[in-house]
Amino acid sequence: MSQANSSNQIKKQSSNSPFSNFLADLKSLYPNFCFQPGPRFLFRPPNTIFYEPSNPNDTNNSFQDFALQLLHELGHAISGHRNFQLSIDRIKIETEAWHAAQTILENHPNLQTKYHLIFNQDFAEAHLDTYRRWLHQKTTCKKCGLTMFQDKNQTWYCPHCDLI
Repeated sequence: MSQANSSNQIKKQSSNSPFSNFLADLKSLYPNFCFQPGPRFLFRPPNTIFYEPSNPNDTNNSFQDFALQLLHELGHAISGHRNFQLSIDRIKIETEAWHAAQTILENHPNLQTKYHLIFNQDFAEAHLDTYRRWLHQKTTCKKCGLTMFQDKNQTWYCPHCDLI
């Protein structure tokens, strides 16, 4: 989605849409972070959280997804995530961010009530599954199919093909 399309979608949102209101509430609760529309949900250290602008025709399920993904990125920010050295660390920080999102929601019951939000563990696990699949694919030796390991220099080794 281009920057112009992104801006147009934001302008199309009514000022009282749950998307706009939720975003305004998060900006108010977390003024040290900058929330900006972008092509995808993403935390960019030290304090910028990008979000996909909502479609005005989206359903309530889409709002729930939007809210949880935005809370997840805020979770990265609050957790102080900067980068990861090893591929396995990626799953760790993603899991931490989902836990932080759940904690944020629990610490702000007014958000739960106002927006009828509940933390959806299945939604979080589905997103974590994408990273699990990515790691499995990355760690599988293309020659023999064994699981490889990564050293501190981020080099992958197969215990069969590379160490014999």
